[in-house]
Amino acid sequence: MTLSHLFRLRDALDRMEVDLGLASLNDLDRRVIETLAFQAEEETGPLTIKYVLESPLLERYSRASVYRSLKVLETNNFISVFQDETDARRSFVKTYPSQLID
Repeated sequence: MTLSHLFRLRDALDRMEVDLGLASLNDLDRRVIETLAFQAEEETGPLTIKYVLESPLLERYSRASVYRSLKVLETNNFISVFQDETDARRSFVKTYPSQLID
């Protein structure tokens, strides 16, 4: 594989991010979305914030940075964050809109 193949792949990914409305997001915000989309294929329902914080994709970022990213994504309607009705110490995150996972 040559370097030109890598550049063509990156170009295709960039165009897909534009189509999905992700182009304006920074690297961390995109990684959070990727984490949620990947796990959504494996499980149904919302994920705990703890799962997001412990994702290998996000391990190089601080907890504070990931929390800020979650807030940005929620503000821009990519996700919804909500507390557990039975235990206020637990919070969940769900992707929105759902077509980000398809």
